[in-house]
Amino acid sequence: MSQGVVSTRDLRYAEAKRVTWVGTAGDTILTVGKLAIGWMTGSAALVAEGFHSGADLLFDLVVLVGMKIARKKPDEAHPYGHGKFEGLITLLLAMILMLVAVGIVYDAVQRMGEEGLEAPGQLAFWVINLSILTKEALFQYTVRVGKRLKSNIIMANAWHHRADSISSFAAMLGIGGALLGYPILDPVAAVAVAFFVSKVAFEIGNDAIKELSDSTDAVDEEVRERINSAIQEIPEVLSAHFVTPRQLGPDIVVDVHVEVDMDLTVSEGHQVAEKVKFNLLRNVDAITEVVVHVDTEDDMKRHVPLFATRQELLTWIKTLIPARHPVMGVERIYPHYTLEGIHLDVVFQVDEIRSWDEIQADVRKLVARLLQGDKNVIAVRTSVASVEERLVTADAGD
Repeated sequence: MSQGVVSTRDLRYAEAKRVTWVGTAGDTILTVGKLAIGWMTGSAALVAEGFHSGADLLFDLVVLVGMKIARKKPDEAHPYGHGKFEGLITLLLAMILMLVAVGIVYDAVQRMGEEGLEAPGQLAFWVINLSILTKEALFQYTVRVGKRLKSNIIMANAWHHRADSISSFAAMLGIGGALLGYPILDPVAAVAVAFFVSKVAFEIGNDAIKELSDSTDAVDEEVRERINSAIQEIPEVLSAHFVTPRQLGPDIVVDVHVEVDMDLTVSEGHQVAEKVKFNLLRNVDAITEVVVHVDTEDDMKRHVPLFATRQELLTWIKTLIPARHPVMGVERIYPHYTLEGIHLDVVFQVDEIRSWDEIQADVRKLVARLLQGDKNVIAVRTSVASVEERLVTADAGD
């Protein structure tokens, strides 16, 4: 029996889940230990740190849920997938963290007003030192995985570990100062912890808002540079504008307008679009969808005017051709639309019994009429086809 093929996306998810479970285990131990020892020793700073670690534990669980939801395949209601659920969950967590910070400050201020404030027990000092070492180790491990996977939510989790390490250091100073005879430093350290908690809440909340509002800043700058380079690698792309990568959880969706030569056919333009899409999907793993709009010039600079259609132009040109002239009709036309007007390629049917000088003179008159008309034709390129040759070719085809 053949084994199933494991995709790169599955491997990335498995690694992200593993690093988050490691953090969950560490935060569970720290939360229980800090809260229990904090209450036992009477350390406001350590209790505050316990709530901070509890918030970290909540964040770990939210990350696991968010990654699971974001990994769901697109459906009819969510054609671009479920990646934005990560951003929604991250924003919710930021709000919870801010409330935790407010609660820590409120408790610390109340303790500062108490009479006979006592220093905590020495056990609180050793527990907070252990917390610093544990959180710094979790940060180093998680940030390496986050950078390798290019995952915003894993990176947010990593910096959450670092913030807890820094706030634990502040708590350690407060507890140490209290043990040296300055008990007021313990609740002061709790306020410092609240500052770090609120700072982390603001930063991850800001990142979540960028993602939810489709800001290009939500996508890493190095990834944006790779996207631009991949687009420019296609020889037919003259330039690119409105390059808009959007972060949807672990995924990136890219909208781009590429400029190509206006002489390309519709099918050639479609081929260029497919090449751009393929190149982006191949070069940037996180990209899951690419929408390419093909232009012949940068139409974002001003409003695009609406000119006559091919059929309207063909009908109009035929009305300009007098009867019994060297030019007898129109074989086909190719209008090329620009912001300034229409560049028109025309193949005229001509009477082969007329002289070349007569045909040229008649074509020049028709070109002058086209340029002076009211259809916004600003350039005309002509060629001729013999009526007899066209009939012979048609008969051969039969």
